[in-house]
Amino acid sequence: MRKLFSGLLIFTLGIGLGISLSAAGAAEQSAKLAYMIVSSDRKPGADYGPYSAAAGPLAREAGLQMLATSKPPLVLEGNWPYRNVTLEVYPSMDALKEFWYSDAYQSAKQLREGLSTVNFIVAIEAD
Repeated sequence: MRKLFSGLLIFTLGIGLGISLSAAGAAEQSAKLAYMIVSSDRKPGADYGPYSAAAGPLAREAGLQMLATSKPPLVLEGNWPYRNVTLEVYPSMDALKEFWYSDAYQSAKQLREGLSTVNFIVAIEAD
């Protein structure tokens, strides 16, 4: 009887652990990466130091990974009038939006006003 009880207990614990790990894996897989694509042209001599010092830690805390930056990018087809393009990735669209719309970033963003012409900043979610 003791062996049967021990076997059932171990079996039940195993099933519970399997379900927990499965749920955790599904939660991880449901968060899709979000990419931010930025094109801007800095004005000559523009000092981005204060903006970088204020915004950089906020972005990294949100999970920023800088994937690529190009000055200018290689245009393989069509017309591309922009000189600078940056590709950033965040753990999820929610993380990106939480960072972007935060009061702290909105304050930091003001430090870059007038330093460049922003052609576009777009965010897309991975498939």
